[in-house]
Parts: sequence; C-alpha cells; structure tokens
Amino acid sequence: PPTPIAPPELLAVGATYLWIKPNANSIIGDGPIILKEVEYRTTTGNWAETHVVDAPTYKLWHLDPDVEYEIKVLLTRPGEGGTGPPGPPLITRTKCA
Repeated sequence: PPTPIAPPELLAVGATYLWIKPNANSIIGDGPIILKEVEYRTTTGNWAETHVVDAPTYKLWHLDPDVEYEIKVLLTRPGEGGTGPPGPPLITRTKCA
C-alpha cells in the first residue's frame, strides 16, 4: 500500500485553522491512489479526526488558538489492505487569538 514520503506542507496558519498541501505525489509503495485522508491531533492528545481530501490543498477548521497540532496523511489504493500507514507528521502551531 502507498505511504507518503514527505510530511504535509504548511501553506497558511491562522488562530483557528491550518491550511495544508498533503504532498501525496511522492510515495513509497504501490498505487494508483484512490483516496487521500488527513488525520490530526493536538501533540498531547489522541487522534481527533480523519478527513477525506478531494482537492490539492486542505484546510483544517475549528482548531484552538496557540495549540500545537500533529498532522499526517493516509493514502489508499484499490484492493484488500489498500490503506498504507500514515506518512511523516507535520507539527505546527496555530496563531494566538
């Protein structure tokens, strides 16, 4: 299954959002990629949510101000066992409110 080589790229930061580019083009493993997902959490918490990404960039909304987040990308190819392990994390902090 496919796994991203690089962490997501940070495009913009606000107090309550992070705008990222998943970097799903450089992968280890096989494709074709049929599904891209982003999972995120605060660096001190459990994995909060997983969101399907259907565009070249993705905006994580409703985040808390001045909090550090860890973001990873999951890729899926067709067939059984098609979802690979998450790629390397992007660790970044939202701005102060």
